[in-house]
Amino acid sequence: MRRFHTLILSAFVVLALSACGSSRTSRDSGPLLPFPEELASPNNEVLRRAVKDYLKRSGAPVSSHYEFKRADLNGDGLEDALVLFKNPFGHWCGTHGCTMLIMKAGLEHFTAVNIIKPIRPPLYISRIKTNGWKDLIIRVSGRAGTTKNVALHFDGRRYPTDPERLPPYNVKYVDNLGPKVFP
Repeated sequence: MRRFHTLILSAFVVLALSACGSSRTSRDSGPLLPFPEELASPNNEVLRRAVKDYLKRSGAPVSSHYEFKRADLNGDGLEDALVLFKNPFGHWCGTHGCTMLIMKAGLEHFTAVNIIKPIRPPLYISRIKTNGWKDLIIRVSGRAGTTKNVALHFDGRRYPTDPERLPPYNVKYVDNLGPKVFP
């Protein structure tokens, strides 16, 4: 019996020691790789330069006043920009609202997506997406037509340019309103 216990104990020790060793140690499993870097959105100064370049290219007053909000509209991890132009009033705004520029963020730059006008704050960024981009909810008012809220759906290239022509948004948006922009 003693011999049997010795045999069992020896087998256990051999198994335990063989499990600890491996033909590959952690040292020869290859170099340690860093975690993938998080995508970093271009900063606000890069956005301001992109807006200034846009103003020059479009022939708009370079001294235009605007405000902007940043949000990831297309789910790529980079904060895109909603730029609402305010002044000069006659150039960017009218009695029905002002002009808004959508800019897509790249790693180190911004690209103009399109202009939407007229826009009156507030604007909501919906949780619902169309063609990979979040829908934008705006209020259309101050016109001869009926006051209504509309959803701007991305068509694969841009958002609609004239919200007045859109139908009132569907009830599904009531529970899916995201952040309020330009309150």
